[in-house]
Amino acid sequence: MVVIIAEKPSLARNIASAIGNVKKKNGYIEVENYLVTWGFGHLFSLCDIEDYTGPTTSGRWSLENLPCFPEKFKFKLRHNPDGTLDEGVKRQFEIISSLINRDDVDTIVNAGDADREGEIIIRLIVENGLKDKSKAQKRLWLPDQTPETVRKALKEMKAEQEYNALANEGYARTYVDWLYGVNLTRYATLKTGMLLRVGRVIVPIVKAIYDRDMAIRNFKPEIYYTPSSVAKQNGEKIELQSREKFNKNQKKNCEALCEKY
Repeated sequence: MVVIIAEKPSLARNIASAIGNVKKKNGYIEVENYLVTWGFGHLFSLCDIEDYTGPTTSGRWSLENLPCFPEKFKFKLRHNPDGTLDEGVKRQFEIISSLINRDDVDTIVNAGDADREGEIIIRLIVENGLKDKSKAQKRLWLPDQTPETVRKALKEMKAEQEYNALANEGYARTYVDWLYGVNLTRYATLKTGMLLRVGRVIVPIVKAIYDRDMAIRNFKPEIYYTPSSVAKQNGEKIELQSREKFNKNQKKNCEALCEKY
């Protein structure tokens, strides 16, 4: 038997329906010699600082364990915002683990989305759930999900290790996001006394929004000139306007450019 692990339920259904003769089970779909199951996006997330350093003396965020640079990053099943384990995530992971460890299963297929994030989402599930590492592991690469594409991709699957470089990209981005986000968010929050989220992506986005907001707030209307022309084509009036602009003291320069055109 072959276990296919999709990134989400909708993708699993598309894969199973493309194969045909679907039999729905609890947390997976049986179809011919395939067992098609799914995650809910990320079933695993990186551990918190306290998972590496132990709890702080105050039991709260503290400068005493900052900065934190793990020698080896650890993952755990996704938790709720209040810190409790997500029971739905736990239940689905247990279903996947039972499938990939079945004695009649000899091949496990990574059917994450066709990108670096999808690559590591399924790898983390397999790495944490599979006991017999000698089982074959393959990659189902689906740029789209039409039945024809799915059936063709199933015949052309490559060994999972051929996508190691893609996985390394995904892990590297995940680690960098954690190092920036966890360390700097806690530091900024503790220093200011208010929650300030900091991250590799958040900071430039906030800066871009701020710059645009200030440009609008400080905008002052000014006279400027730009070359333009009007012509008729098949009875339709066509107006062309140049992107080149001249300030109010450069009117003659604009007129000279118009003459040149």
